[in-house]
Amino acid sequence: MKKLTILFFPVILVACAGGSTSTSTTSSSAATTPFTSWSSTTVGTPVSFSSGPSSTLAVDGTSVQGASDAAATLTLNSSNNFSAINASNTAGSVSFSTANGDTLQSGFNGNATVALNKSQTTVGAFANPSAYGFEYQTFGAWGAYGNATTPAYAVSVGNPSPASAIPAVGSLTFTGGSAGYYVDPSKFGYVTNAVMVAVVTFDNRTVAFNTTNTTIAGGPGASLLSAPALNMTGNLSYAAGTNAMTGTATTTNGMSGNMNGKFYGPGLNEIGGTYAVTGSGIGSMVGGFGGKR
Repeated sequence: MKKLTILFFPVILVACAGGSTSTSTTSSSAATTPFTSWSSTTVGTPVSFSSGPSSTLAVDGTSVQGASDAAATLTLNSSNNFSAINASNTAGSVSFSTANGDTLQSGFNGNATVALNKSQTTVGAFANPSAYGFEYQTFGAWGAYGNATTPAYAVSVGNPSPASAIPAVGSLTFTGGSAGYYVDPSKFGYVTNAVMVAVVTFDNRTVAFNTTNTTIAGGPGASLLSAPALNMTGNLSYAAGTNAMTGTATTTNGMSGNMNGKFYGPGLNEIGGTYAVTGSGIGSMVGGFGGKR
């Protein structure tokens, strides 16, 4: 079993104690509109999502997956980064907003918005849709900044595909990314990013999933560290006539756990979901993933 070796840079991480939920609230007075697609979203206008998959990871490594409890209200700025993020599942919620003094920066070479609340207790990473060419979804994860003393969470949100759009035969390959929150064996938290590929075989209703090129960072503006031991492989399946996937995943260094997912877009345009993996003496990781055909 391989173990991940990481060099720590304390100067990057300023406030190490903290919880998993920001106390900030969005101060924008703009009306919230239900999400349909990113191309129909107006810069500066919050859009709302509901009924997405989620994962929650407790400090002891136990996890809970939700099939449709994820919700979010997200606001894009003119640079296609998020200027406000409100996300939740039944176990927890988070709020980041530049209007309230929180830090939201483009990170992971533009693939995600990395957020840190003003009180420096909660850090998160949410996929930038334009970086992946997404039209119908996004995803993200959040947890304690620095020392991981509280649960961590992940959500996948978007415009779900109708079950009737799922074909009975054939296959499709979806490519995109993953954004997560990793806790190392010393209980220190990092946000993560990776490349994701999912191959769907409709004949037997299975999905072969993997991530590569995983990197981690302590927060906004922090140096990126290569973390190949956190690359994942997994398999999901779904029942006929449903748009709800479940499965399991394993990291290169031996963490394992559950996954869930959905198809997004009117024509099965994209795929997305969440995962939660853990391993004794190795660490734990929770996150979201997504890809387009």
